[in-house]
Amino acid sequence: MADKYNVLLADDDEDDRFLLKSVFDTYWPDCEVRFAVDGVELLETLGQSDRHPDLILLDLNMPRMDGFSALEHIRNSAFTRTIPVVMFTTSSAPDHIHRAYELGANSFVTKPSNYRELVSVLTDLRTSWLPGPRAIALPAQILSGGRRLLPTAAVPESPSTT
Repeated sequence: MADKYNVLLADDDEDDRFLLKSVFDTYWPDCEVRFAVDGVELLETLGQSDRHPDLILLDLNMPRMDGFSALEHIRNSAFTRTIPVVMFTTSSAPDHIHRAYELGANSFVTKPSNYRELVSVLTDLRTSWLPGPRAIALPAQILSGGRRLLPTAAVPESPSTT
């Protein structure tokens, strides 16, 4: 069996960490989620590991070192510059989005306001950044806002009732 995907989340909000861990544990048991509470701890974790994370989810507003500074350090290191980094924050400010991409973020996602939207957003991130044989199929009935979370081909259609 293949190793689990390694997801590293840097976020100082304990509730957000709990919710993200809950979604990953529920829907993607093939993902191991580790946490850092700020940019300093994130960089320490990266420096102490011999295995790169497959994905970093990075909040912007954190104590000691914010997400922008952490992203800049990640992109300036030959050891970490190729790791996909998704800014995952409450901000939707255009200047934050622009700066994140300027510093080398792979994606910028505004944190959703409820659990169902969180599942939808994380499903999209999972599909985009962690594809492959380690993926666990989601239940076909999970819907968010009337939109399917899986590609249409992967979701069996309900039999028609005529």
